[in-house]
Amino acid sequence: MAAKWLYSASDRYWDIAGMAFGALGCLALLGQLVSELQRQGASSLSLGFVLGFVAVYGFWLAYGLRFARPAIIFTNAVALCLQLALFGIVLWR
Repeated sequence: MAAKWLYSASDRYWDIAGMAFGALGCLALLGQLVSELQRQGASSLSLGFVLGFVAVYGFWLAYGLRFARPAIIFTNAVALCLQLALFGIVLWR
């Protein structure tokens, strides 16, 4: 049985929370991107790891578009762009 607050909170509340937590995830991803840009030599990330998250962010972006959920669309579009940049760095090195 789920907690009552899961159902009593409005969709607007969940959209705001989704944007906040999505932004937090994007900031973490941005930190990794900056770290990779500053790193000398080969990347410490595997190509499979990076591509896996490209697929994950791509799926969630498609999901957000399908169900018209702005928080999911925005945060996953940003995360996908950051992850693609990270993919480019890993591939280049």
